[in-house]
Amino acid sequence: MSEPLLVFRGIEKTFAETNILRNVDISLYPGKCILLSGNNGSGKTTLLKIIAGLETPSRAEIEFSGKSHSWKSAIRSIRREIIYLHQQPYLLSGTVESNVSYGLRFTHLNRKQLRESVKEALEWAGLADVAKQQAKTLSGGVQQRVAFTRAWILKPKVLLLDEPMANMDIESREQACDLLKRMKSEGMSIVITSHDTNIIDGLIDIHFSLSDGKLD
Repeated sequence: MSEPLLVFRGIEKTFAETNILRNVDISLYPGKCILLSGNNGSGKTTLLKIIAGLETPSRAEIEFSGKSHSWKSAIRSIRREIIYLHQQPYLLSGTVESNVSYGLRFTHLNRKQLRESVKEALEWAGLADVAKQQAKTLSGGVQQRVAFTRAWILKPKVLLLDEPMANMDIESREQACDLLKRMKSEGMSIVITSHDTNIIDGLIDIHFSLSDGKLD
């Protein structure tokens, strides 16, 4: 296995004197997908948000480029490499096309380059035929694919997905899983939380269960 992109060590999180996460270590590898399972309330979402820089841990260290750093000192510099997607895709009012292009407003692409990037992304995801439709009027499965594509176009190194297949029918799951497999083949590191360990067959490389604040 190649060297990890990021290593999170000794993650601890306490809420109201309750230890949600206890000395958790997790390594994220390029082109590998981790499945994180566990009961409701086990801390899966909290762990993802700490990795994403959206939740402050009680304690944690991050190792990258051969050096170890405190979470606080390192997370700002690596946050741009990580995208977190909630179970319910947050879409803006507007078309599929405008949603996919949203993140590119912070780049230095000119208008022509932006249009070409969005066109490529829509074709990559099989969304070209709905590009001009209002994103919020589409099915849940298609909306999730829009969210995946909006993340993919930004080329993150790490994609964190919180119950991404929940409430999808079989066809939508297969389409979403196909996109994730393609992201992984391009070298992206993916972490997925799910109660159902069977819905993403062929995608998972590493499976951890979170219980009593620890990974097994």
